[in-house]
Amino acid sequence: MKFGLMTQIQMPRPWTEHAERDAYRNMLDQVIAAEDLGFDYFWITEQHFFYEIGHSPCPDMLLAALTQRTSRIRLGFAVVIVTVNHPFHVAERIATLDVLSNGRVEFGIGRGSTPYMVEGFGVDPADGRAIAAEAMTVIMKAFEDEHFPGFKGEFFDLPARHVVPRLVQRPHPPLWIAASNLATYEHAARQGVGVIGVTRNSIDETRAAIRTYREVIRSADPAGFLGKAANEHVGAFAITYCHKDDRIGRDVACAAARWYNGDNQALINPVRFATAGGVEQVVGKFRSRSNEQLIEDGMAIGGNPDTICRQVEKWAEAGLDQMIFVLQAGRTTHDQVMQALELIGEQVIPRFAERPSVLPGRQAV
Repeated sequence: MKFGLMTQIQMPRPWTEHAERDAYRNMLDQVIAAEDLGFDYFWITEQHFFYEIGHSPCPDMLLAALTQRTSRIRLGFAVVIVTVNHPFHVAERIATLDVLSNGRVEFGIGRGSTPYMVEGFGVDPADGRAIAAEAMTVIMKAFEDEHFPGFKGEFFDLPARHVVPRLVQRPHPPLWIAASNLATYEHAARQGVGVIGVTRNSIDETRAAIRTYREVIRSADPAGFLGKAANEHVGAFAITYCHKDDRIGRDVACAAARWYNGDNQALINPVRFATAGGVEQVVGKFRSRSNEQLIEDGMAIGGNPDTICRQVEKWAEAGLDQMIFVLQAGRTTHDQVMQALELIGEQVIPRFAERPSVLPGRQAV
């Protein structure tokens, strides 16, 4: 089991004068601490117009800052929204970060979690899948060829150019797809990429999707893979809190999970969950469960280190091989995040460190 930390830079109102500045600086401190405490990955989302929910529209800038403050932890996009970013820009920024970090970038891709986000850039959500496919064709070709040969499609007509800088990781950084819907697991497998799921879907709901993912990616034709190197990994992010007092840990985690999943007054909520059945369905799923049920179902990860270890074990038995903790969520404070990081680093991660992996990992194709 690998361990990751994820943030969207959540900022519930009311705000102080320097709230955003403090949130960004706190994020840097949290990742530096996570590296020191044994976390393997840091993930950050690309969010646009997500007032309160996600103040992270420029993840490449934040990750660039972290390349100069860390040396080991993997730095992941979860995800780059390829429908609203020019493919040349994406290729250049991924490669720049790969150079700055000495080959530590993880490249997650997505089409945007809600029409509200992509429509702000003049993109028709109905064209999202086709735009993303063309963009990734361009990006992967820019990674592969020192001299990009040019491309002409429905959405992009690009000239031949030298796209620089060149990647450190060859043939390219590990590729991932965000999977808020369980059907996306099989889609990811057929493309030979890793999955970043969400524990809005319970352990029982997710188990079959992970099993299908493993079966499909191991039997799929590599000619249909998105990149030149398969990335057979399944991660999932969970709203988390760890405390020496088990009850406090459970209650804080569940409160943050409910807030994150729409049980709040954020102005963005009516349009935020458009691809997940709407805010009423998402909020209802959490309101229908007690805190104990959320913990039991693995939909929130909370409690003391022993409780969290048992939850991680259950997710591992379901087939997960990276547990991604979202500690900075809802109204959880920076001090609480730092305390939880320390407990997880000292009493959770070491218990899984010596267990042998049963997964093949990345394979050249």
